[in-house]
Formats: sequence, C-alpha cells, structure tokens
Amino acid sequence: YSYAIVGINLTEMAYSLLRSGALKPHFYNTVQGRPELKHFHQLYCYLVYEFDKFWVSEKPESIMQFNQYREQFHEVVKTLLRSPDVSLKLDSNSN
Repeated sequence: YSYAIVGINLTEMAYSLLRSGALKPHFYNTVQGRPELKHFHQLYCYLVYEFDKFWVSEKPESIMQFNQYREQFHEVVKTLLRSPDVSLKLDSNSN
C-alpha cells in the first residue's frame, strides 16, 4: 500500500474519532491531565502500526481492496474504544 494513502486515511480516522468523542475513554486512561497534541501523535503512531499489522495479516489480493480493509480496521478500533478500560498504546515489547 501507499504510505501517503494510509496516512491520509488514518489521519481522517483519528480526527473523526476525536471529534465524535470516541477517544475520550482512551485519553482518560492514558493521559494525566489534559490531552495535548503529542498524545494525538502517539495515537496516530498506534493506528499506523496496528493498521500495518492488520493489512499484512489480512493478505489482501490487491491495493484495490484498501477501502474494504480500512473500514474493517476502523470497526476494530471503534469496538476497542467502546471499552471503558481502553488504552490504545504501542507495546514497548513489540517487534
């Protein structure tokens, strides 16, 4: 996939989740005090890393399936955000 296409789509995804309030539980569980731009950047890094893992594990036949997998990934993230204990952070032990 094209990093630019993924970047634009994940930026829109993160921004829409922020605007809708869906990220409130995540920030409440991961940030002491008021969230700052750096916390949004950390979330974005998480989304990029996790989308890449998701894309590779799904083994799409073609880039033409990008929107289908983007929507599936978005649903995964929204499901995670429904948990009051959600914390979307990169695991420091990840390879």
